[in-house]
Amino acid sequence: MGLNAQGFTIFDVPALDEEALAEFAKLPLDKYTGSRQRYRRYSQFRLTHEESWTAELLPHREFAQSKEYNPLVGGQARGFEPLTVVPAALISAAAEALGLDRDAAWQINLHQVRIVSAPGVQGVAVPEGPHRDGHHYTVTAVSRRHNISGGETQLMPSGGGEPFFRTVLQPGQAIALNDREMFHHATDIEHLDESGGLRDVWLMAVNPWDERRYGEEWEAKVLQGQRA
Repeated sequence: MGLNAQGFTIFDVPALDEEALAEFAKLPLDKYTGSRQRYRRYSQFRLTHEESWTAELLPHREFAQSKEYNPLVGGQARGFEPLTVVPAALISAAAEALGLDRDAAWQINLHQVRIVSAPGVQGVAVPEGPHRDGHHYTVTAVSRRHNISGGETQLMPSGGGEPFFRTVLQPGQAIALNDREMFHHATDIEHLDESGGLRDVWLMAVNPWDERRYGEEWEAKVLQGQRA
């Protein structure tokens, strides 16, 4: 499939079964965002293709991100519990949407995230604001929207500015983009009534295996504040 001339594409993803969907309700609180609106799990994989795409689970490590790309919570080792379900069909669909080279190996960071909005809880979707993540490609896939407005995905020129693309991804939709060429953002969600609402998403980062964001060497570089 591959990305369009602007460096992104919208694509459909296979629906999760009820067992996998139920895992969103069991996600631990993301204690690093300083609020009660975000819940998360996280795992890393090595992705290869033979007869089909295969995601090999890597030994679990803490999540490290450069302050260059996330000044809010970057530059520290963040401990998240590993995924309890792996959406293999989503990973394969994302690889095809990105047009990844089947003869190469790739490294994936995959986050399973629930954002909630309720009385007394602001549904902040992206605490760091418009940003890059410091990867080759990123993917956002929506599994569920319940009783909310907002959550608009926005793409803008690298460095920020007015969005050149806006959309509200619906359940079963995803966006893949070239993270090196643009900033991206999602607006806050707002509950429609006092019962509260939520948005369940998968956040995927993809890099060539030789430029992986994984392992002791990568973590040391980030935690020492080096450009990464």
